[in-house]
Parts: sequence; structure tokens; C-alpha cells
Amino acid sequence: MKHRLELAAVALGTLAVGGCAVTRENQGSCKASAAVVGALVGGGAGGAGVGIGTGDGAAGAGAGAGGALLGGFVGYLLGNHFCQVPEAPPPPPQPPPPPPPAKRKVELSADTYFDFDRSTLKPDGKRIVDEEVVAPMKEHRELRALVEGHTDSIGSESYNQRLSERRANAVRDYMVSRGVEASRITTKGWGKSKPVASNETKEGQAKNRRVEITEE
Repeated sequence: MKHRLELAAVALGTLAVGGCAVTRENQGSCKASAAVVGALVGGGAGGAGVGIGTGDGAAGAGAGAGGALLGGFVGYLLGNHFCQVPEAPPPPPQPPPPPPPAKRKVELSADTYFDFDRSTLKPDGKRIVDEEVVAPMKEHRELRALVEGHTDSIGSESYNQRLSERRANAVRDYMVSRGVEASRITTKGWGKSKPVASNETKEGQAKNRRVEITEE
């Protein structure tokens, strides 16, 4: 009897230590150990109590068997409670993607950045397109560009329409030569139909002669 109680104490200690690191691999053995410990403790306590109280070894053995069954059941219930595998903490949330750059509009004065009455882009115009349009479009592949040509009201409508288209296309062709895919660039010539200033003055006419590049 003494030996049985000592064995129960050892098993209890082992279960207590093992319970500190319950994993999916040892969860079943943890529950089984709880049932065994309960049976040993219940059987030992029941048998010892009856045997000591009555002096009857047979009665003590019967009580021990009953105690073992009861203790095993109680141990099984406790095992289900204490041998749970701790849930893994949820993974940290992913940081949000960086916001796309703000849409910008770059305006090229035709008087400054194109040859007079021509669609040839000057070196200073190329520098601005490189720095303010090509560079961000290479860095952010989702960006697209709308290139729009505009003229003043001097000359015929058909001539101004063609000139505005040629200047817009010249900017597109330069962007493509610098590594931007043509499929990401849309061009449009508006001729003299969208002035931003009065065409009654030279200053207003100069403002209307322009190419606008809008990031989309």
C-alpha cells in the first residue's frame, strides 16, 4: 500500500512537470497519465482507508478497485482540462502597402521647351520629363501617363490640331526611348479647343501653347 502511494506521488509529480509543456505530440500521453494518476491515487486512498478502518484486507482490496475506477474517471476529466494544447497566438497583421504616389501634372511651355512652330523637344524639356515623369513611372510600375498637346488660336484649326498631336507624340516617343512602355502612355491633341488663358493677349497665347503630362 505504501509503495502504491509513493508511485502515485511520483506520477503526480511527473504529470505536473509534463503539464507545463503540453504539445500536440504529447497531449494524448498527458491525458493518459492523468487517468493513471487518478486511478492510483483513488485506488490507494480507497484501499488504505478501508483496510485501516476495518482491518479487512479483502474489503480494502475491493474498496481500492472502486477507488481506482472513480479516481481514473476523475483523472480523465482533469486531464481533459489541464492537458489542453495552448493555442498559438495569431500572426501579427501585415503592414499596409505603401500608398501610391499622389497624381501630378507636369506642364511644358511650348515656347520654352519646343522649337518654334515645331514638335522637337529641347534638351531642357527632356530633362524635366526625365526627372518628373520618367523616373517616378519607372519606380511605380502601376502609373500611367496622359500626354495632351495644346495650342493658341493663331492659325487654322486643322493646323493647330496636328501640331498639338505632334508635340504630344514627341513627348511620348521620348518617354519610350527612356524605358517607359508605350502601353502606359496615352496621347491626345486638343488644338486650340482648351485654352487656359485669353488668346487676345500675347501672354495668354504663350500660356495656351503647352503640353500637359498627367500621371494616372
